[in-house]
Amino acid sequence: MSIKVLLFDLGGVIIDIDPLNTIKEFQKKSSKPSGSFEGLDYRYSKNDSELMSFFYEYEKGLVSESEFREGLRKLGKINLNDSKIDKIWNLGIVKINEELLNYIVSLNERYSIMILSNTNSIHRKYFDTLVTNLYGKNFNQIFNRVYYSYELGLRKPEKEIYEFVVKDSGFLSNEILFFDDIKENIESCENVGMKGYKVNNILDLMSYLKNLL
Repeated sequence: MSIKVLLFDLGGVIIDIDPLNTIKEFQKKSSKPSGSFEGLDYRYSKNDSELMSFFYEYEKGLVSESEFREGLRKLGKINLNDSKIDKIWNLGIVKINEELLNYIVSLNERYSIMILSNTNSIHRKYFDTLVTNLYGKNFNQIFNRVYYSYELGLRKPEKEIYEFVVKDSGFLSNEILFFDDIKENIESCENVGMKGYKVNNILDLMSYLKNLL
């Protein structure tokens, strides 16, 4: 079966991220011991924590923005107003990979292009501003379909989020090729029949996408 859908993660693929920017800044403002915020970078942290679990709940839309900020104040022992929390929270979003995004958009002549991202409402507002400043459009307007964890109540690598995408997209699972920078997310998508591509760096991804043409 030929590929008809190119499904992309955002952070670590279309968007350059560095959660350490956020972690370090929160740590400076916190009265908690060093290392308390490491769970906010789930790509590398293997230590479960109350803060990490709370973050996951926020990514699944189970807590509101105001509840999330208040939770950070309580669990992280920080005394900051909403705008300062949001500013630090968004430090983890570095920039849009503009050259990559331009190429992905050009592939829309041959494929349906879609997004599947674990994200949250504060980050979504911020990166939509970044991409709108570049293109005059947000991701929902650029891509055929966009799936955000906090809107679905599901997050990768839960198999249910991939099953939802397959059903909602109207395509067969083996017609979808998913690009993500986390091994567990690729393995989970393949378990429901999707094809997967583990993104190790943007240059290799660009070369791979060019070969699709």
